[in-house]
Amino acid sequence: MGHWNGEIYDRINFDNLIWATNNVKNLLDLWGNHPAVFALQPVNEPWEHSDLPVLKDFYRVTRQIMREFNPELTFVFHDAFHTSGAVWNDLFEDTEKIALDTHIYMAWETPKTKISEFCDMILYYLYNEEALSIKYDMWVGEWSLATDECGMWLDGMNDEQAGFPQYVCKYHNCPESYMPAPYNIDIDR
Repeated sequence: MGHWNGEIYDRINFDNLIWATNNVKNLLDLWGNHPAVFALQPVNEPWEHSDLPVLKDFYRVTRQIMREFNPELTFVFHDAFHTSGAVWNDLFEDTEKIALDTHIYMAWETPKTKISEFCDMILYYLYNEEALSIKYDMWVGEWSLATDECGMWLDGMNDEQAGFPQYVCKYHNCPESYMPAPYNIDIDR
């Protein structure tokens, strides 16, 4: 989005926003009228420190482009990790063919020792007062049952980079490919 100085954006990179908008147009040109396409989300997981007024303007522009191209498509926007009606209800006046996308990952939450605690966390995340205040349909577009960071590709492999270790990771060898030759290209072990 621009240069982040650790507290705020010093400047916004509007070239990146134009590039992203042009990619939405390209996607619509290719797939916008395909019968299998129901919805389009112009960006996945904008950072929690995104400049929200700039992000909201981007969402408004891309939704207008989508509506002009194919008014039957549902516009999906990610909540930038702010799952709250107080943040998002002013984005659009209407709610027609709009969905807010949120992502739920248990691996980066505070440690839990019982499955019921994880289930309670998910229920709280979806049914707390702020989430219930959102006027748009809410979709959980990404989620995982992983309860720690040790799994492959969550934060890398066999590491705890994010600083929320649920458990101490144990070393595991990288898995071998299950694909047949010549598609079973392996890493340099």
